[in-house]
Amino acid sequence: MFREMLKVTSIGEKKLKNQYFVQYTHNSIINDYAIPKDMFKAIDVGIRDIETDFLLTLVQNMFRFPVFFVLESVILEHIEKIISERNIPSYKFTSDSYIIKIDSADTLEVICDCTVDLVLNGLSVFIFLGQGISEVNLVPTRDWDKPIEFNNLDFEKVETFIAVEEVGLTIFSKNDKYNSPRKVTHYISEAYLLDMENSDI
Repeated sequence: MFREMLKVTSIGEKKLKNQYFVQYTHNSIINDYAIPKDMFKAIDVGIRDIETDFLLTLVQNMFRFPVFFVLESVILEHIEKIISERNIPSYKFTSDSYIIKIDSADTLEVICDCTVDLVLNGLSVFIFLGQGISEVNLVPTRDWDKPIEFNNLDFEKVETFIAVEEVGLTIFSKNDKYNSPRKVTHYISEAYLLDMENSDI
């Protein structure tokens, strides 16, 4: 009986421990963004089936308020409904795009949940931390044959910029606390397991 209980526990633990990897970012990903490359170290965090807990814990551990989320294409009606019904302050820059300045843990959890919904539907969400940034600075410009630009943004004011995708996220940061793959792992929830074989550790 005790052996069976142990077996069940270990299976449960395996289920909880989704694997992630951490690597220095390849130039092809860095070049997707028109940002001053010499200012930031770029780190990729890859995970299959990104979850709210994974993103929320990372942002809570790395950032302080306020933090800005750029929801570039809110194609899901329930997300617009959440923003509206909860009276979440937002800057709407197209018919379905929002920039949200977050000042509380409750709002952060809600918007992390919305972010995961969006990226699992193939969209991108951007997260910014910095001093003296306002929502209007963070409007992205896309052109199919050019890098994504933030034309009104002074990157001197940006400490960290995160691009969240379906397969994980890319962290661009000036902060020495997480400017290497090994350092980034200290900010990731212990509910996830580091894939050492595929990480730059």
